[in-house]
Amino acid sequence: MNSTLIPLEREKSRKSKIPSKTGAGKMKENFVDYLKQKQLSHSSIASYGATMGRFLSWLEKQNIKAEQVRYADVLAYMKYCQQQGAVQRTIQSYLNSIRNFYDHLMEQQQVKTNPLQNIKVQGVKRKVLHKILEPHELHAIYHHYAHGTLSGRKNKVIIGLMVYQGLKTEELDKLEVKEVNLKEGKIEIPGGRKNNSRILQLESHQVLDMYDYVMQVRPKILEKTKLQTGKLFVSLEGGNKLRLQYLADQIKEQSRLLSGPKIESLKQLRASVIVKWLKQYNLREVQYLAGHRYISSTESYQQSEMAGLSEEVNQFHPLK
Repeated sequence: MNSTLIPLEREKSRKSKIPSKTGAGKMKENFVDYLKQKQLSHSSIASYGATMGRFLSWLEKQNIKAEQVRYADVLAYMKYCQQQGAVQRTIQSYLNSIRNFYDHLMEQQQVKTNPLQNIKVQGVKRKVLHKILEPHELHAIYHHYAHGTLSGRKNKVIIGLMVYQGLKTEELDKLEVKEVNLKEGKIEIPGGRKNNSRILQLESHQVLDMYDYVMQVRPKILEKTKLQTGKLFVSLEGGNKLRLQYLADQIKEQSRLLSGPKIESLKQLRASVIVKWLKQYNLREVQYLAGHRYISSTESYQQSEMAGLSEEVNQFHPLK
């Protein structure tokens, strides 16, 4: 017998004993790929992946397939986590990861519903939303803003995108001229690490102000500052970063002088717009309009509306 064949036979035998990737392992891998495509941070992906690894491992021990998980199974897992010493806030974090996992499976049409959609953890206080403004109050902020100067005409357009399209400050800062379609009265919001891209319709009165800004105001600002940029909004001070704190202070002062609604921050405007949308459209439509990566982010505003809007406190499922 040729002795040189012995190591080869042993190597072949050893390889045959290496376990292949399980279905759970493949699911976790696909979920991680999905998170990468969504451009989440490395730390978020690592956290989500670790959480899903624990959950899928628990399902295997319970002989439950991920696609067959039901409400009662999730409650059992919550109970298990509590017995392992996890505090309420940690369990809430676990559930958030698992909820996003099932959002992913729904997108892949592997499941029809998310078994976690009605589950919250008792005792975890969520973010307090600002006082939600009514649609007519949002319109008043836009309508009453003084905009005689170049800076004022620019800010008028920015305010419009906040009170009608619910844009975040970081989204406003990244916008480019090429993303404005004046002919169709639409604006494209590019996606990023924390938001999805979408195309939003402008209000008719916004189109006129946007046209004025793009065709008249912006060229004059570029001429004054000697800047060469494709960004939609440029500062008269010549910087590349859009600074909106001064505008926020102006809006607050305007509200005070006009005895209007109390404006706390620019985030309050976005929250108010999303709550308004929830009264007009279904969850998936609002998720698109808001640019939310996950439906759970949209649901949090719906829960706030149901809780009275002044303070968002969940009605959690009890953990005994």
